[in-house]
Amino acid sequence: MMVNYIGKLRKKKKGFSLVEVLIAMMILAIALLSLAAVVVSTTMLLSHSVDRETAIGLVVGKLDGLEGLDYGDIVSGSEQVGEKYTLSWVVSEDTAKEIKTVTANATWRGVLGERTVEAEREYGKRE
Repeated sequence: MMVNYIGKLRKKKKGFSLVEVLIAMMILAIALLSLAAVVVSTTMLLSHSVDRETAIGLVVGKLDGLEGLDYGDIVSGSEQVGEKYTLSWVVSEDTAKEIKTVTANATWRGVLGERTVEAEREYGKRE
């Protein structure tokens, strides 16, 4: 009769053991840390994309600005744009074809380190 009583006690016992709870907490912690890493990397990538788009806009704006100048006024130079970006442009000339090639660069230091974007455009003499 005593054996029957112990068997009934074991069957009535419901719930999780401490080991099961600890394992479940460990799995949950690993999943949450992985999710946090994704959030951090996504934020860094977004910041880099914004910086890159700004740099591209600066380079294209400089090339457009040089396009409005007379052929003889298109010369190499550089400038600091805000605190983050350095804009520089180098002019090379093909005197036989009367064409100037301008290579413009924007350099900045962002979350992924120092980066540069570059664009090139050719300008000819206007008649």
